[in-house]
Amino acid sequence: MSDTTIRLDSAVRDKLRALADEDHITLGDLLGRLAEREQYQREMRRANEVMDQMRSEDPAAWQEYVSELHGFETGTARDGLSAAVADWPEYNDPEYDDPEYDDADRSAHGAVPGR
Repeated sequence: MSDTTIRLDSAVRDKLRALADEDHITLGDLLGRLAEREQYQREMRRANEVMDQMRSEDPAAWQEYVSELHGFETGTARDGLSAAVADWPEYNDPEYDDPEYDDADRSAHGAVPGR
């Protein structure tokens, strides 16, 4: 493991230190968690953009995707996995396919993380 120095404003450093102390972890561990969370959120935003683009530019492909979710749900209903209804809002929300249904509506209904 190598060490490095990062320049931070003292107020930011103090906030980070307080968060790390609250979780009983090192500053490095906290920064690692924050970096992973940021990376995940960016990936989810990109995935949402791709899904939105597919929904608007290729409705047939979008419907095929939603149909695959239905098939997945049917095939896994008895194997202990969670229901697609809980994991994919586009699966269980008929308004999600409606072009009039905007991002604020999706967020209010628990759309895919990262929005």
